[in-house]
Amino acid sequence: MALLLRELGYPQGTDQQTVHWVVSHPEIEIFVAGDAQDRPVGMLSFSHRPQLRLRGRVATIDELVVTETWRRRGVGRALIKQILERCKVLSARQLQLVSPMATTPEARSFYTACGFSEVDAGVFRHLETEGRR
Repeated sequence: MALLLRELGYPQGTDQQTVHWVVSHPEIEIFVAGDAQDRPVGMLSFSHRPQLRLRGRVATIDELVVTETWRRRGVGRALIKQILERCKVLSARQLQLVSPMATTPEARSFYTACGFSEVDAGVFRHLETEGRR
C-alpha cells in the first residue's frame, strides 16, 4: 500500500502501524486489486459514517489509485463497482469521492464516466492541525 500511496502523490506512503490502525477501524475499509501473482496494482480506501443532515450514512472514497502500468485496464472501475455494491449493503445515502484540486483531466474524465459529478470544492483545513504527529 505504501508504494501505491507514493504513486498517488504522498511521498511518505504509510507505515505498518497506521495500516493496522486504519484496517481495524469499523468505519474504514480498504479494497486492493491484485495481479495474477497477488501483487497490488490498485487500491481504494473507503470510509462511511452516519450523518445527521442525510438522516443516514455518507460514504467517501478517500484514496483511489491504480499503478500506472495497470491503468485503463478496468481496475479502477472494478474497485468502484465493489464500493457501489458495499454502499447498497450499508444503505448509504450518498457516495462522495475526495480528489485533490490538481486532479488530472484524465482522472476527472474517469470519475465522470463512473457516474460522479463535481459538486463542491469547499474544503477547509485547520492549519494548526496540519502535520501533527
